[in-house]
Amino acid sequence: MNCLKWIVAATIGLWATLGAPVVSAQQAAAQTSVTLEEVTVTAQRREQNVQDIPLAVSAFTERQMESMQITEALDLVRAVPNLVGHNNTGPGNSNAYFLRGLGNTESIATFDPPVGTYVDDVYVSRQSANNYAIFDIERIEVLRGPQGTLFGRNTTGGAVNIITKKPSEQFGAQFELGYGEFEAKSVKASVDIPFNERFLTKFSGFYREADGFVRSTVTGEENGDLEAYGGRAALRFVPTDTFTWDVSTEYAFNDQLNLFRNLAAPDTNGTGLSKRSGTGTLLDQLRQGRGLGSETETIFVVSNLGFQFGDDEQFNFITGYRDENWEFIIDFVPSGMLGIPGFAIANDQETQQLTQEAKLTGTIASERLRYTTGLFYIDEDNVTDFQDVAGAAVLLDREMENGTQSTAFYLQLDYALTDTVTLTAGARYTDEEKDIGFASRNDRGGIFNISTAELIAGGVPVEQSVSKTTPKAAIEWKPSEDWLWYASATNGFKSGGWNARGGGTHIAANYQPFGPEEIWSYETGFKSDLLDRTMRLNFLLFWSEVKDLQLIAGILPPGSPAVLFQTQNSGEGRFRGAEIEWQWLPIDYLTLFTNIGLMDAEYTSVTPPPPGPVAQIPITTDTQPTRTPDITGIAGFTYDIPLGTSGGKFTIGGNAAFTGVHWVSSNNSPAFSYVEKQWLYQAQIGYTAANERWSIGAYCKNCSDEEYITSAFLFPYFGDPLTWEVNVRLKFD
Repeated sequence: MNCLKWIVAATIGLWATLGAPVVSAQQAAAQTSVTLEEVTVTAQRREQNVQDIPLAVSAFTERQMESMQITEALDLVRAVPNLVGHNNTGPGNSNAYFLRGLGNTESIATFDPPVGTYVDDVYVSRQSANNYAIFDIERIEVLRGPQGTLFGRNTTGGAVNIITKKPSEQFGAQFELGYGEFEAKSVKASVDIPFNERFLTKFSGFYREADGFVRSTVTGEENGDLEAYGGRAALRFVPTDTFTWDVSTEYAFNDQLNLFRNLAAPDTNGTGLSKRSGTGTLLDQLRQGRGLGSETETIFVVSNLGFQFGDDEQFNFITGYRDENWEFIIDFVPSGMLGIPGFAIANDQETQQLTQEAKLTGTIASERLRYTTGLFYIDEDNVTDFQDVAGAAVLLDREMENGTQSTAFYLQLDYALTDTVTLTAGARYTDEEKDIGFASRNDRGGIFNISTAELIAGGVPVEQSVSKTTPKAAIEWKPSEDWLWYASATNGFKSGGWNARGGGTHIAANYQPFGPEEIWSYETGFKSDLLDRTMRLNFLLFWSEVKDLQLIAGILPPGSPAVLFQTQNSGEGRFRGAEIEWQWLPIDYLTLFTNIGLMDAEYTSVTPPPPGPVAQIPITTDTQPTRTPDITGIAGFTYDIPLGTSGGKFTIGGNAAFTGVHWVSSNNSPAFSYVEKQWLYQAQIGYTAANERWSIGAYCKNCSDEEYITSAFLFPYFGDPLTWEVNVRLKFD
């Protein structure tokens, strides 16, 4: 649909549905003794009310996450305007996000995500374990649009910023036990132990397991089962009133697959591989028809040294270290299907990353000029041992090493031109280097060969570097405490990489690099708190122009019967639309909310694949960009019902998430990759005791058990079926 029509429809619909009842709403506001919760965020790298910043940010507090059933990072796709996402094809612990049309389904270590994930201000470089388990989390912020100034790595789509809870000054503990569909069991626990007012600690952990729900018609096993557990130890040391040291160590394990399914019977698939058992390498197990699984094991350490100078100056020295191991065996084509002897991948990848940031914020010029500046550095090294296997034959066996070193300097200035008008100017300079190397392991039986020397001989560069400056400018007008109007222009880019999987005949030309993609995004809108702060309404329009789009093209290498999928900087795109976020407390204890995203996406130009390979199903300007529905939205409510005699309360709530029609394949083929419009329903009911010492709740996701496709690679991949859970929570202090 034409973008202008959507904007007009959004504006009319917005005021027709929300503006019409203003008179009655004003009457209702008089009956309401509470106001909407103020949400503090760090989207501009300093603490601010989310309603006071000229940015598109969806923020969710702990209570909001509970009422919307956000229990893992992937659940955000139901709650954020213009965010579409899914588990990657194969691993269930890896999320692919598409925000305002920009995303990436490739999880190999030579691809960087266009939607970055951060935990406590530390960048998580790999998509392999970004389906973060929500346990002991203070809030989540989703920044919509390019992050080219203040956040660690440049991204074109946006950022998911997860903030964990810090140790409390009061002793307290919480324990939660759950049971649900598919024999699901969960345990969450946390305890705050302050030794004194200067030395605070927190310990938290979780465990989840569930049986599978997709039966293999070959092995009879139930696939799609889950096992996940982890823990975090956090320390807050406050030796003086001006110095704070927060440090945390986290360990997490996750084992979950997202296998293809049969189109006619989505609760079955045709994999002939069995689950992992016994000993031996991944390749040994794959050759023996077992080893099916996807396991991630992560150690994550964050240190944040904070120094306060005067009333406004704050210096932070943030260090992050992440060690992640990812092992999987995934079946993509069962033996005998599609006319080939099957196709599976075994993968053992280890990632080590170190990030370091020095950040300074403060004010000068009689507090009219606020600044945020800093230095950022990341050093990442990946070692991937992976094999492509057809039937029992090892097509290609290789080890890949690749690394990234990136340094950036950033500065943002916010100048209060008047008491109501503020101008913002910012920029980030990034200098980045990447390298790659291969070593063939044909001693283990591989047929084809690829090595660093062969890449160099074939003219494929094994190093690449980029230096870019990404500016930003904005203006905001705040005529009152309850209204903010703003407009901005933001530049960002996403790093380049290599087509590291190869394919076809595995010649050097199949491992070509691709460069960065770049975006300019323009936004204008307002944020408002209405009716004595019982209603919140945010509205914006965005227009993004992207060049050097990293597009996947299907090409046929000369002399090869197999299609090779390569990512190239072969397109330019335009993504534009509107986003609405609305909350209302019409009476005490009742909260209504609606988030809507409207989008019109198109490729404005597409460069054909280079001479030699032949395009199979080319992407053209008539192709609809993948995962760009014209509308996404969620509407729901939460109602707390006080019980006069006991002092406790019942809580009921529910929401309906809507996604318009869209394609989940880059070239709009095959036909099953066209996804019809879909509704997903969630509901909950619970009771909380008067002293809030205990509570019990029942929840369901996808309550109507909808069958819906989320991805396509030769076969369809589906979202989860109906699940329900009952949990009991206990609190101690």
